[in-house]
Amino acid sequence: MKKVAEKLRTQAAAMQAIADCDGLKGKYADDLGDKARGLGRRLDLAEDRYREVKGHLNDWADDMETAQKRADRALGDARDAQRVIDDHKPEGAAGKGSSKDAGKDEPHDDPFVKQAKEDLEAARAKLNSAVSFYHERADHFANKIRSSVDDDMKDSWWNDFKAWVADADWLSTLADRLSDICTVLTFIAIFFPAVGALAAVLTGAIFAIHLVQAMTGNGSWFDVLTDIAAFKMAKNGVKAAKAVKTLQKEARGIAKGITKQAEKRAAARASAPRRAAVGGRASRLHRAADTQKARAAARQVEKKPLPEVSQVEKARALGDKDMAQQIKDIRRLRGEHPGSLQLRATASEAERQVWVSRANWGASTALDLGGRLGDETSSTYTNAKGHMTAPLLSQW
Repeated sequence: MKKVAEKLRTQAAAMQAIADCDGLKGKYADDLGDKARGLGRRLDLAEDRYREVKGHLNDWADDMETAQKRADRALGDARDAQRVIDDHKPEGAAGKGSSKDAGKDEPHDDPFVKQAKEDLEAARAKLNSAVSFYHERADHFANKIRSSVDDDMKDSWWNDFKAWVADADWLSTLADRLSDICTVLTFIAIFFPAVGALAAVLTGAIFAIHLVQAMTGNGSWFDVLTDIAAFKMAKNGVKAAKAVKTLQKEARGIAKGITKQAEKRAAARASAPRRAAVGGRASRLHRAADTQKARAAARQVEKKPLPEVSQVEKARALGDKDMAQQIKDIRRLRGEHPGSLQLRATASEAERQVWVSRANWGASTALDLGGRLGDETSSTYTNAKGHMTAPLLSQW
């Protein structure tokens, strides 16, 4: 406390010297002088705090020493009294009694024992007095210290928040545990993209914790940057998996339209002789029937279940059965309608999205494992993270 007070006093004098300096010229001089003067006053307040608290602690130390000496004397008196009581016990009674029984009167007490018991009770009274003195002086100096720090210099909400984050060790523990779970889920998502949504949510939670720690100077901005990269990759992986599902539905829609038009043309050709023979209203009824046949054929395409996949096909999709079925369905539709440029383009895009999903989850896993390995084995990596630790809005 004394050393800090001396440093604050020195810095306050330096600020005042800057404020009073006549050698400063230019538009910045007045502003710099005002800020230096204001900072000097705040340093003076802080110095008063440390100097006064240092004095209170010195006085408290003296009273603690007094209380300790009184307690030590009480302990010495009690030991002497107990020794006399133990020495004058009747034969065979040794070990049966205890210090708790030492104060009890017996019919034929030895006068030395009686005096020793009185001395023991007096020692207990001395100890109780020392304890009471200790607590009374503790309360006294606690109030004095509170009074010394109750001044015009208040911490901002930001400083209070930074202190709370610094004390919240559970935040780092939570981030580490979530990171462990996320590493496992990210690896699983390479094979089962559906798990990626949960991994993305956990990555977002880890990012939020690291961001708060970095903003308050309790964490590294490097962790925030890697979290952003991991979250972006997780988002891309989830997006790619959803894109494959959307493309499969889109391919069904294209095939449905192609089938409807083909069935309508085929039905129209088949019913042309009958329509020419009957003419009029009957011909229109034949056309309506042809349209219904085409729609029915199109609905069959839409409602057709996804194809079953073999273990080999599932393995090619890296274990994701849903994606394997969706890709197989797109390929089947492309094979059934080889002349459709739309289906060929849809199939090509679906294949690309599968690759994007795997690549992003693989890169996210590699990034996470690489960071863990760097923390464990490389001092250069750790030092680099340390250099990227700085609070945001430190001027608050």
